[in-house]
Amino acid sequence: MKSAMFFPAKLIKYLKKICPHRLGKATRQMFRRFLRQKWHVPAGSLAGYVIAVTAAMLLLSAPAIPAAACDAALKPVAPGSMPLLLDDSGLRDLQKSVERSAAALALTDGERQFALCGRVYSAQWLQKSLATFLRGVESYTNEADFQAFLFDNFEVCRAQGSDGAGQMLVTGYYEPFFAGSLTRQFPFVYPLYQVPQDLLLPAENQEGNEAGRLENGRMVPYWTRAEIENGNLLQGREIIYLADPVEVFILHVQGSGRIRLPDGSVQKVHFAASNGRRYQSIGRLLVDRGVMTLEEVTMPKIISYLHDHADELREILHHNDRYIFFSLSSAQGETADEGPAGNMGQPLTAGRSLAVDSVCFPGPMVGYLETELPVFADDGALTGWKSLHRFVVNQDAGAAIRGPGRVDLFLGGDDYAARAAGVMKQPGALYFLLLKEEKM
Repeated sequence: MKSAMFFPAKLIKYLKKICPHRLGKATRQMFRRFLRQKWHVPAGSLAGYVIAVTAAMLLLSAPAIPAAACDAALKPVAPGSMPLLLDDSGLRDLQKSVERSAAALALTDGERQFALCGRVYSAQWLQKSLATFLRGVESYTNEADFQAFLFDNFEVCRAQGSDGAGQMLVTGYYEPFFAGSLTRQFPFVYPLYQVPQDLLLPAENQEGNEAGRLENGRMVPYWTRAEIENGNLLQGREIIYLADPVEVFILHVQGSGRIRLPDGSVQKVHFAASNGRRYQSIGRLLVDRGVMTLEEVTMPKIISYLHDHADELREILHHNDRYIFFSLSSAQGETADEGPAGNMGQPLTAGRSLAVDSVCFPGPMVGYLETELPVFADDGALTGWKSLHRFVVNQDAGAAIRGPGRVDLFLGGDDYAARAAGVMKQPGALYFLLLKEEKM
């Protein structure tokens, strides 16, 4: 079934007329955001879509997710509290990463504005911020001179964290590498699915929670993880198979990965869409059940528990209603060694790219992160932590990365990245650099 782009002017005119005086402020804001979207609608379902939209907007009573927590996510840093802005990883890979952010920003509406650090910045302002930073990287090899250049040209703003005191929770994520098959053959019997034909999704906001399907002419939430798997509702939409349901779940959490096929070739799987359901942490579930303490929760410990309790596996995984759909591409040529694409459509850079809440930290910016990285022995045992302080870029988002106090650092796709991502939940500090007004 093909899909059509549906954006009926008469319906918009009608809803604009009836909704503003019938709905509260939060819902009116949701309505205006809704009208700006272009929806993928299955062909032949337009009449039902009109009914569904009208009913949804008239009967909607649930409040929109509040953005108040992000109002003061960034605050200017006083001169005496500036970080040193010394990079522990050199700047070889930083330049390309910033250039990718600039390329993504160039595709943004030039009139768009971003509320950051107590003022409003235009897309052109952010573009010039990135260009000025790149000029500094290219011009200065001496760290002291580069730092002086940054303080002369940029205002430094610190993320205030969930506590308002600047402490961030820093986790890590990676690109998994698993064995799999394009066809269902033992032991590869657990599928990843492509986007379902009946999924209604805003074309410009595939990571949002605004997704659903039509049922008897009404817009309803899309199926949950349990409903999809228990009812085998997506049969025929499989794109690749893995040997372990836990590996499937890991890919759903990480959002991308590489799959080695039986013939030795490699395919990449990429986040394509979600069912729009809210992410529910199975780590939190295990803590609530007394299986482990919050301090003990790590990805390796969760995976070990799932493998050791096969009788509980399905029920635990189904606690998370959110379900991810993927696209598939070959890992060949110049892009074979590149990281997965972030939510801006640009490849991520290991150790440089961040996933943050795009409501709290909108628009591509150069940041500076202070936290810790794990140290492992040859046998994989965690032996300690080492300091991390380097320039980063916010190039991604995630369903679990919500609010002003969360940072997820992309670590790459090697063995170290997998180990580190499994144990990282460290305190940290995050700063962003914004070009001073007099330098515009």
